[in-house]
Amino acid sequence: MVHAMTRDQQIGRALELLALRPRQRAECRNDIRVALDWVERGAAAARSFRVAGSKKGKAGVRRYYAALRRTRSAYYALDPAIRRWFSLTETAYIAGKPTLIDREIAIAETFLNRPSPPPRRDAARNKAAVAAAHDLLSWWGQKAVVTRGAKWEQLSKILAGDLTVDLFDHLREFKRQPGPSVEKVQGPDWIVYRRRRR
Repeated sequence: MVHAMTRDQQIGRALELLALRPRQRAECRNDIRVALDWVERGAAAARSFRVAGSKKGKAGVRRYYAALRRTRSAYYALDPAIRRWFSLTETAYIAGKPTLIDREIAIAETFLNRPSPPPRRDAARNKAAVAAAHDLLSWWGQKAVVTRGAKWEQLSKILAGDLTVDLFDHLREFKRQPGPSVEKVQGPDWIVYRRRRR
């Protein structure tokens, strides 16, 4: 059973946990929003790959692939005098350049040729939360310590949106093999967040 938290609850709990000075809270609130967005994007990307590899996802990609091939055949069946007026041609009249349809067919073939992964519980959101919590702590000069109940684990649970989930194995794995981090670069009146390798 998931004990979901609203976004406002997540932001409030994270602010409490980080225990910053009142003048730092507005900036930190923004940083927490950025971290939550990274978690959402990471989980959505992982879900899209998982769905594309499932039976239902592959069936949808097969239908799309077949429709693209029929469209391409219909396009090539057109008289060459009028073919160039259709938007699907894009760069078709440039020798050696694939059309939009050709590129879409290649992407669909890539998805169809990938083997389906075995079914398992999805941990993408939890892993993304662990990475985002690590970055958030580093932005505010706090250490990410691999200890049950430490700030890193607590903040990871908050960003995952479930205070009951056990993230300890994800913390240990992240410490052993950290992925890319999000660096916070600050100017006098601007902040930029950018990905970089650890």
